[in-house]
Amino acid sequence: PEPIRHLGSMRARALCRAPHRPPWLRAKSFSSLVMADERCPALLHVDSFTRVAFAGNPAAVCLLDAPADATWMGAVAANQNLSETAFMWPTGASEVEGLEGEPARGETFELRWFTPSVEVDLCGHATLAAAHALFSAPGGRESPLLRFGTRSGELVAALRGEGCIELEFPASPPRPLLDGVGPTRGEVALALGLPVDKVVVVGASDDLLVALPDAGAVAALAPDLHAVSRWPYRGLIVTAAGSGSEADFVSRFFGPAVGIPEDPVTGSAHCTLAPYWSGVLGKSTMLAQQLSQRGGARFPEIPRDSALFPEIPRDFLRFYLIPRDSPRFPEVASHRGEEVAPREGSGREGE
Repeated sequence: PEPIRHLGSMRARALCRAPHRPPWLRAKSFSSLVMADERCPALLHVDSFTRVAFAGNPAAVCLLDAPADATWMGAVAANQNLSETAFMWPTGASEVEGLEGEPARGETFELRWFTPSVEVDLCGHATLAAAHALFSAPGGRESPLLRFGTRSGELVAALRGEGCIELEFPASPPRPLLDGVGPTRGEVALALGLPVDKVVVVGASDDLLVALPDAGAVAALAPDLHAVSRWPYRGLIVTAAGSGSEADFVSRFFGPAVGIPEDPVTGSAHCTLAPYWSGVLGKSTMLAQQLSQRGGARFPEIPRDSALFPEIPRDFLRFYLIPRDSPRFPEVASHRGEEVAPREGSGREGE
């Protein structure tokens, strides 16, 4: 029940056929796409947030044994033409804090993410793909914990039972918009092709968060991407409440300003979505669905915002990346009944 699969007709190619194999990847055979450039010994294509072929969000993962030039990494990402390409190289092993707060031995890597046009500060599905690439290498790893040094700080990935990978990501609740910064509510409505009274501009983090009346409106949306690309944000998150049985909330993500017209499943967007919906719904565990054309997997999320859980000092989210058809899904989804008091001021202003 692993949340990611390798795809394509090149699966049988062994890593040892590449010009150079990084010594830290202790694998005799590993599905990869081979590049002629010796700086890129293995380039993997991984679909995140899915257990079936040609679904979820694809990412390329470039396994390096030393840092690479940013211009070169950008050129590789542009050549892949996927929403994200992850580049990582080992930096050693050290004592790390596990997801339960306990000290543990873990391997450390530097991790960077590139779209076809720019480097970005945070990417969820490419981080999941990178963790999967390391955990699924034949022979396994010395530790079930990985620590990634990134432009957004340290991120932790843990291998759990039944092939589940947990990621710990920084929470980024939406902030009220400043006067004169970003589009007006009318401009947002115009770009979305909707009446003004159907659009609620919640706030912004790196992305603009907009709430719509229902999941059907989110699914049918066809925004003016040229207009969205001119806004001073990484992207646009559009969301609505879910049906309850299928999902607590749904969303779509558009990032034309960073070369991503629409992202199939966006882990980093849920750093904003989870704190917002936790406050609205008063829940500590939720089920999310991204309504992209490829079909986003549903997965529970546990906000770790210190305003909700004072005993946890850091503002982090824990993502349980478990597809709906996983045997572990009922076990985790059963915790959706846990409730917390809604945060003051967390309601959707204007509705």
